[in-house]
Amino acid sequence: MGHAFYMIVIYPLTQIIELAFSFCNKLFDNTGIAVLGVSFAVSMLTLPLYIVAEHWQEVEREIEKRLKPEADKIKEVFRGDEQYMILSTYYRQNHYHPIMALRSSFGLLIQIPFFSAAYIYLSHLSALQGQHFLFIRNMGAPDALFTIGSFPVNVLPIAMTIINCISGAIYTKGLSLRDKLQVYGMALLFVVILYNSPAGLVLYWTMNNIFSLVKNVFYRLKRPLKTLYIILSAAVTILIVWLFAGHILSLKRALLVSCVFGLVYFAPLIVRFFNYLIDTVFSDLRDNAKKRFSLFLTGTIGICLLTGLLIPTLLVSSSPIEFSGIDNYGSPMFFVWNTFMQSVGFCIIWPMLIYFLYHERIQTLLAAGFAILFPWNLLNTFIFKGNYGILSKLLIFTTITNVDPKPEQALINILVLAAAAAAVVLLLNYRKQRIIGTVLGITALSLAGVSAVNIRSINAGYQDYKKLAETTNADKKTLDPIFHFSKTGKNVLMIYLDRAQNRFVQTIFDESPELYGQFSGFTLFSDAVSCNGHTLLGAPPCYGGYEYTPEAMNERTDEKLVDKQNEALLLLPRIFTEQAEGYSATCTDPSWANYSWIPDLSIYKDYPKIKSCATDGVYLDLWYKEHKNTSKITATSQTLKRNILWYSLFRQSPLVLRAAFYNQGSYWSADETLDDFDDFLEGYSVLDYLPRLTDFKATTPNTFISFVNNTTHDNLWLQAPDYVPVAQVTDRGKTKYKNSPSYPGNAASLKRVGTWFQLLKDNGVYDNTRIVIVADHGCVGKEDGYEWDEKFDKIQPGHYHPLLLFKDFDAKGDLVINHDFMANADVPTLLLQGLVPDAKNPYTGTKVDSSAKDKGILICTSNIFMPYQNDSKYVFTPDPDQWWRVKGNIFKSSSWTQEVQK
Repeated sequence: MGHAFYMIVIYPLTQIIELAFSFCNKLFDNTGIAVLGVSFAVSMLTLPLYIVAEHWQEVEREIEKRLKPEADKIKEVFRGDEQYMILSTYYRQNHYHPIMALRSSFGLLIQIPFFSAAYIYLSHLSALQGQHFLFIRNMGAPDALFTIGSFPVNVLPIAMTIINCISGAIYTKGLSLRDKLQVYGMALLFVVILYNSPAGLVLYWTMNNIFSLVKNVFYRLKRPLKTLYIILSAAVTILIVWLFAGHILSLKRALLVSCVFGLVYFAPLIVRFFNYLIDTVFSDLRDNAKKRFSLFLTGTIGICLLTGLLIPTLLVSSSPIEFSGIDNYGSPMFFVWNTFMQSVGFCIIWPMLIYFLYHERIQTLLAAGFAILFPWNLLNTFIFKGNYGILSKLLIFTTITNVDPKPEQALINILVLAAAAAAVVLLLNYRKQRIIGTVLGITALSLAGVSAVNIRSINAGYQDYKKLAETTNADKKTLDPIFHFSKTGKNVLMIYLDRAQNRFVQTIFDESPELYGQFSGFTLFSDAVSCNGHTLLGAPPCYGGYEYTPEAMNERTDEKLVDKQNEALLLLPRIFTEQAEGYSATCTDPSWANYSWIPDLSIYKDYPKIKSCATDGVYLDLWYKEHKNTSKITATSQTLKRNILWYSLFRQSPLVLRAAFYNQGSYWSADETLDDFDDFLEGYSVLDYLPRLTDFKATTPNTFISFVNNTTHDNLWLQAPDYVPVAQVTDRGKTKYKNSPSYPGNAASLKRVGTWFQLLKDNGVYDNTRIVIVADHGCVGKEDGYEWDEKFDKIQPGHYHPLLLFKDFDAKGDLVINHDFMANADVPTLLLQGLVPDAKNPYTGTKVDSSAKDKGILICTSNIFMPYQNDSKYVFTPDPDQWWRVKGNIFKSSSWTQEVQK
């Protein structure tokens, strides 16, 4: 119950505070000024509420003053039940009830949730730790400016109380003793509560008291609103000048922020326009409380369902397994209901509180506003979806650098929204509120219905997750060897590192020269390409060769893609165990086996010579236990609990505002510890444990091992030069890639694999082991070496530049850089050459070789990365112009030719 209350009532306020803090911190790059900005923003937002509260308090005082003489006489003359009955009659005759006395406490009641939100948020804000401001040495701790003996004296709480008392003296001048005791009592209560609180929190509340003092002075001015308008206009002017003069934001962002804040200049005109609407177009709403509230309620409920239920269920149901089992939460429905509670607070509870605090004119604007906002949000969500590529589990778009729309898209979006608003206003003008309410009501019910279907899909996906988790021994805690090498025969090792990047290898080796020795005999194919920029289409060629490129798979139109995927995964282990002498096979974590996010190991059940197991995430808990110095600074669940709501708001916002909501993937989070340790360590822990997962007791003369790992796919800043996970990274290294978020994972992976290779050397099995290290694809970015032009801007060739390293039996010497035209589809040929003469695909009977490369590699640039995104079960269905054939020097755009498919 307490959690629900927090999510519904307090959490919305903490998000407003966090948004204000992050925005001000971005503008001024000063934590102290950011806290002052939060105080100013909250004071401005709550000012209308305080004005209403002050109005009701004044009403209550006037009533009490008017009724007091007669009430005192009754109390003097009568006692007991008789006094009670006569007083009740007297109050009733004057249309008053004693419970109305609570109105005098409105100002206090409003402070409680805002104080609670600020206390909860600022007390635990990591961004305050170690930050100084003016005389405050550490914003994350009590100021302790000086000590008396051993007692630290915190100056800020004392200053806060003095300011509070001065403000209270001005405010309560001429008021009753009860009012004065309430104000001064609150001042003393706050100093007790906040005395040992972080200085950042006390600074916030001190500034609140200063603003309260200014507010009380304002009340005594002849024209307070005009004065406020002048001050705000001056403040906005200073802010706009600061934005452009200080080059704080890009020109586009600065213009957008300036336009938003510049609305203050037109406040008098806006107020007049709203008054005109209320007295003309919205007059029927103004005069009919029932219609007004019905329209308001329909709009708020509809937006709540869209924000807190439909969009989250659409997100999670797209891949329920991916959102299952996160940080021991089990069902992904936890994140849906958590977001729904937040949405209830944002979209219903607080709007309703504001609605009932104000008179009919403000209520009319709120009702009409929500009646317009709901259709707007629907249009933005379903019509103007935007094409943002891949969305990670942390709700970050991984294949684009920004979410800015094209000018023509933004213009169309604005025109459509304007037309929708005009339609609603027109219907209200002709008193057709019932039509609006009916349409919005039916739409809200439809959203609930679709959400229910999505919830059913999520629950079904969670059941599948539990079944798969049981078969993959996900709760395994011990370290039994799974890789068994032969000391006397031949070992063939395929290491698949998801999204490992070719461009980093030489820099990593130069930074850690010991790798040259550990990787002796290796050749780096620097001119390697992949057939797609994502695992779904890019992985099959790594496993199965040229018969499993997107081009070749599409030629077999009568076979399902999932079957062709499984064929590719089984090709090498079946060839080694069926067409070669004395081989056993071990395969881990096969990519998209049975098109399941968690690889379905059942594809191996009919092949007794092939052993399979899952490793990803299996050893995470053990790794944490053995590395106590690396704490769980953050968890995926903490990010999702916050950001799903922000993602919903992002989806509902106009195109021009989406970049503001997204904020480069941070969604305005001020938490500096949001790096996702768990996601990274699920793969890294396996690499770290490779020596303990290995023995040299193969039961067959020869072995084939296919080891798949995702460490290079998940970004995390690591401590250089060893590139290990630590609680606080203090050294990112000194390479040219030190600011590239994907470099640390690549460096860590090669260093851990290098340690494994040293173990193989120490046990005499390195020379009799043939090794390929390959990636399914590269990563977006302007890599060195490319002759960059408009064509490459469109293709983004770095996405198709995977790692490809090869070492043959008994190979020695330093790393060799080979510039031959290669592809990750060459892996089967490299591994089979000389071991299995005339190796044939066990499914098609075709000889396994690389002859298909002679005509070049046809690359599919589509962003299809999940099976459900494809329109067919039999062939891949990218856009016709998303095919490029490359041959020769991959770094020259002239080597890339577009082939539009029919």
